[in-house]
Amino acid sequence: MANRNHLPSYFLALILTPSLLTLAASPAHCDNTGYSYARIVRLSFVSGDVQVVRADSGNKWQEAVMNMPIQQGFAVGTNNGRAEIELESGSTIWLAENSVLQFTELALSNGGRVTRMTLSEGTATFETSLLNDDTFELATPSVKIVPSKKSKFRVDMFTQVGAVSVFNGTVTAVSAAGNTEVPKGETFALNGKATKTALKKNPATDEWDHWVSNRESVELAALNQSADYGNLPFTYGIADLANFGSWNFYPGFGYGWQPFGMTAGWAPFMAGQWMFYPSLGWTWLSSEPWGWVPFHFGGWQYSPTYGWMWTPGNYGTWTAAPVEWVGVGSHVGWIPRASNTAGSVGSPVIVSTKAIGKEGKNRVMTADELQGKLTPNVEPTRNGKLVAAGTLPATSAHIVVPTSANLSALREGLAVNAGATGAGKADIAGAHLSGTPSRDLTVANAAPTASRMPGRPPSRAGFSAGDEFPGYGSAGSTRAGNGVSTNASSTSSTSHASTSTSSGRPR
Repeated sequence: MANRNHLPSYFLALILTPSLLTLAASPAHCDNTGYSYARIVRLSFVSGDVQVVRADSGNKWQEAVMNMPIQQGFAVGTNNGRAEIELESGSTIWLAENSVLQFTELALSNGGRVTRMTLSEGTATFETSLLNDDTFELATPSVKIVPSKKSKFRVDMFTQVGAVSVFNGTVTAVSAAGNTEVPKGETFALNGKATKTALKKNPATDEWDHWVSNRESVELAALNQSADYGNLPFTYGIADLANFGSWNFYPGFGYGWQPFGMTAGWAPFMAGQWMFYPSLGWTWLSSEPWGWVPFHFGGWQYSPTYGWMWTPGNYGTWTAAPVEWVGVGSHVGWIPRASNTAGSVGSPVIVSTKAIGKEGKNRVMTADELQGKLTPNVEPTRNGKLVAAGTLPATSAHIVVPTSANLSALREGLAVNAGATGAGKADIAGAHLSGTPSRDLTVANAAPTASRMPGRPPSRAGFSAGDEFPGYGSAGSTRAGNGVSTNASSTSSTSHASTSTSSGRPR
């Protein structure tokens, strides 16, 4: 295995993040310009031993959680596990066992999304759906890969031996041997120090390819059912609405969505946990497989007749915590917000039975149970203590995360959000927009600088994939296309031990 502390200088240059600088003000007509690090992607599936390194955690691995927002500088590592990451515009990444992938740059620039990643080892499959101004690059120790706008390709990388197999579209492989165009159906194989390369016909598909195809088919079928959302500035998480719930018209409330299997006592923002991000604040990580769009866009309405229903809206910006914070005795509580309005104090309140940020059971309390215990107009600090709303220090200001690559819409909202400069409110200037009004706004990076490339995460035998959800696969499932065991003591179904390239792909 390569020693990551002694990587070649040319590879180190690939993984260093450029300086995070605020651009000077530009003319008002340049609405499609500017540079922003206020961007996140979604860890949409986790099975088995999958861990993450957060850019603010000092290269320490921690358990990966489904629906975790991934920012610039984060790394995802697998032992005996698999992961899926959804980007905003339909591009998807699948990470196989024994792999480490770092997001070295996630940004918005000149109307396009900038996605630069580093795969230090392992196997990953990428499907790109890019616009003309988007940038998408993958660095490895031996080759840099630049795909076409619509493509699907697989990368197997083990020290200096690797392969890039193209299933759709084309990719450009940049190595010590020069630039190589790899067409559909071909595999670019590397040996030694990347000076020996060859183009071969793709080898026969294996279990990993079938698993990825199964995941892809499920998502595509659900996206086709969600055709009404074609004009949204994003696609990540939209397929979940078709897979896990249904739409109805509710008299007095309008058109709304409800998840399948709602039971008495169920409430949104109850199954999951809060996690603090320095640039986002307290962020909800739902453990429900559909828990991305309904917990970061739109709002929730409560009816004693119909129960909870989600109503769409607020698609322009991603929201970390669309709730109204309250105190319930010595505990932190929260009320789901409706679209464009605050939650009603008469609605049920979700209360954490443990300190906020600690994984544990949350419970629902009714208005009758809350008599004499409710403290409104408060918000939690980083350490979880409740303070009066609006009194958080200026360092707690949060970044606005636009969902569109075109930053003009966010800039147009500056006047509306002028009050967001107060302590604890959204830091509009942190989006690094050019042409912003001449206001005394505090500038903060939307994402930390990527740290050094982490090594493989430590094995954690206690990891499990949790319950099985239809179409999503789970630990121990052996049905077609999902035959991977996630028991930490078992052998991975995709072998990474051999580095022979006789078939065009490391086996």
